[in-house]
Amino acid sequence: MPTDEQKLWGVWGRANGLYSSWAASKNINYYLLFVLYALEGETAVTQKKICMCTGLTKQTVNSVIRSLKENGYIELAKGHEDRREKQILLTEKGAAYSSELLTPLRRMERRVLEIMGSDRVREMVDNIALFNTVLEKEMEKEV
Repeated sequence: MPTDEQKLWGVWGRANGLYSSWAASKNINYYLLFVLYALEGETAVTQKKICMCTGLTKQTVNSVIRSLKENGYIELAKGHEDRREKQILLTEKGAAYSSELLTPLRRMERRVLEIMGSDRVREMVDNIALFNTVLEKEMEKEV
């Protein structure tokens, strides 16, 4: 009988695997998918914010950002508060690219959430948020 920890890692890993498989089916990198998610709907976002909301390392995000810039999908602008910090902005080409990739995935996610129902979704989100909060506190104790 699997432990609670094994069950957690099983479902968490399966979700990551599903997103990874979807990204591969679109011939994109899993990390690119999550950076595009972070940029979606934002007028400007920093690399630091992308790292915080995706859990990706600074090096990984930097590599994806470099690739997006080389392909003309983003522009970098000086930060409003800290001029050394770069704001990442999707170009028109980048917004179209992002929309082409994310719209079908978002549509699938919305259908899944509708099937699950708002009560289950709210409970799932609350439970994951609680898990993250408690894990963060436990990790702070270990440092």
